[in-house]
Amino acid sequence: MRAHVFITNKDTFPVVRDNSFWGVGIAGIPNTLKKIIKENLENGRKPYLGMIADILGTRIGDIIFLYERQVGFHGIYKIASESFFDPTSIGCVGETWPIRVKIECLNYFQQPVPEDYLFSTKEYESKFWGWFYRKIQGARGINTINPEAAEALIELLVKINGNAINKPNWIKPYPSNNFTQIKLPLDRNGKVYLEVILRAWLIANIDKLEQKGLRNIFGPAEDIEWFANNVPYHVTKKNIDILVYHKNMKYTGFPLRYQYSVIELKRDKTKPNDVSQVINYSKWVAGRLANSEIETIQPILIAYDFDDKTITKARLSDFSKRNILLYKYKVEDNDIKFEEVEYC
Repeated sequence: MRAHVFITNKDTFPVVRDNSFWGVGIAGIPNTLKKIIKENLENGRKPYLGMIADILGTRIGDIIFLYERQVGFHGIYKIASESFFDPTSIGCVGETWPIRVKIECLNYFQQPVPEDYLFSTKEYESKFWGWFYRKIQGARGINTINPEAAEALIELLVKINGNAINKPNWIKPYPSNNFTQIKLPLDRNGKVYLEVILRAWLIANIDKLEQKGLRNIFGPAEDIEWFANNVPYHVTKKNIDILVYHKNMKYTGFPLRYQYSVIELKRDKTKPNDVSQVINYSKWVAGRLANSEIETIQPILIAYDFDDKTITKARLSDFSKRNILLYKYKVEDNDIKFEEVEYC
């Protein structure tokens, strides 16, 4: 199950609920997609492309919970469209929320889940690690939550409400047709303009069958159970670039999560410390998420180029019997190609 928490407040919650959409942005954001991209390319510290990366990680059919600040989690909704750009004002949601996606109410529960319920037992605490770290690190419009957290939120909604009620008749379809498809700028002499663009492109394409290069890196698309970008794992601002869960039931007859891919991205040439970084992330995933089963963790480092010291450090790593996979990327024909770096 892939699921996300979308942030709202007392003013925006009824607007997005009643108009079947959600959006993200900040005050002063440009009112066209072209201007957003131009500003962010000129100033890499702008957050716009990071917001786009988050929303490109959604898929039609993903489960959604609407978090109303100071109130709790409303549900259950699902993604009903691909992401798009639309600055049309709807109620109190104006041009500051132009990066949007349509949503659909699946089950309407009158009572939300208060936030403190997420940490009311040790079992719930262990499932909501992502939400805890994100809250500590600071606000973020979209929070992709792991399958265990999504199941626990549904469980809490049922425990609090008993049953869902009929979908309210005041909920209407998204009222605007003024939207633009989101496309990423890629090429800068073979490199991406910014590292966040590489992350956004990967998260948008990671489960696509036609992306043969990604299938070589991440395996069968049907085995990708869950993925997220910029995953928080520490109270400080430490984030895993991309984390992927792999699952199948081909051989056991029941769903088996058999691998966690931990991906570190570099726009330019790597340094030996980048190997240390992906290993540290992988150790945390093994201990926190994989019951210390190190052999289920696959560290992956993707960069434009690799220096000899980085390759040597990866070759000498004794993290596990799995090699640290190294892949070069290159932008070609408005696409990104990948080549494995052999070092064994």
